[in-house]
Amino acid sequence: MSARVVIACRVMQEELTETLNGDPRVEVVYLDQALHRTPQKMAALVQEQIDKAAGSASEIVLSYGLCSNGIAGVVAREQGLVIPRCHDCIALLMGSLTEYKKRFEERPGTYYLSRGWLAEKKDPLSIVEGEYTERVGREAAIWVMQEELKHYTHISLIRCGKTEMGPFIERTRQNAEFFGKEYEEIQGNFDFFERILFGACEGEDFLVVPPGGVITQEMFMSECTIAAVEGGATE
Repeated sequence: MSARVVIACRVMQEELTETLNGDPRVEVVYLDQALHRTPQKMAALVQEQIDKAAGSASEIVLSYGLCSNGIAGVVAREQGLVIPRCHDCIALLMGSLTEYKKRFEERPGTYYLSRGWLAEKKDPLSIVEGEYTERVGREAAIWVMQEELKHYTHISLIRCGKTEMGPFIERTRQNAEFFGKEYEEIQGNFDFFERILFGACEGEDFLVVPPGGVITQEMFMSECTIAAVEGGATE
């Protein structure tokens, strides 16, 4: 059997690479971040990578949450399948479901950004300047984004790792100022990524799907209940 295989969204590549630190026991396969915008296509592409790894991997782990039901319908192969029990990557960046829940309870109206989301130009300003303006023109694009953000009070940058954060801090501040939100920084950590990569995948933070099992929305329901109203760097 080959290495443990982790299938991950490219938006978390910096954090996973830094955590992995070249360890040859783990192979990480990255899928395009743009899948978050078309979750109906996600399951088939994730399944393709699972099937490729199934013949040789010692264990297969997804570094994905439910992602707007994007992974619902994915089938575990002979190794079974381990999945973080969360709605999206925000809980992963915060290090645990406990921290995720705590921050949501303290301030539910928070839109979260990370260096990965900013580098991929998936912050609100970049979405307005890019895809929305191309579709409907700048004035309408701004209005649409203001509507999407109207229930948020803060835009928060999650800081993780050793990467120079200056450009990401500045861009997050620009987003907050442009849309009239409070700017905030919070400290994330690599605890969730360490568990995904190196195998301490037990407890409430993870789901284990047995061989032949199918991922369903119901498996995540307790987390989706709060995530559905949270948004912010979600898919």
